[in-house]
Amino acid sequence: MKTPAAAVLLLLMCSSATATEKTEHKEWEWHGPGEAGAWLQTEKRGSTVSFRLELNRGEPSYNIGVASGQFTLENHLGIYQSYALPGCALAFAFVGDEVEIKQVGAGSDCGFGFGVMANHLLTLKQTE
Repeated sequence: MKTPAAAVLLLLMCSSATATEKTEHKEWEWHGPGEAGAWLQTEKRGSTVSFRLELNRGEPSYNIGVASGQFTLENHLGIYQSYALPGCALAFAFVGDEVEIKQVGAGSDCGFGFGVMANHLLTLKQTE
């Protein structure tokens, strides 16, 4: 009888540890010339980061790009590899109030519009 009780206690301890794991929501942005911009939303739980990235090339074409997914964060670095678009990889480096995104391959490899790339240094958006 002691074994099942110990197993239940262990399960309760593990589930309460994950239930108390803090989720961090952050927003990042970059503003470039001619209304170009990049916006990133992140949700971090443990070492897993979920993200949504929106890109706009700006004048004159206003081409756009959007990517979303998850990656594991290790030592402030994470790499997102798209399963749907195997040529698309995005590297994220988080340092203080900034995140640098580097894209591997061409913009079209990630399904972005003509001339849209995800190579930007974004700053943490100040909440009011």
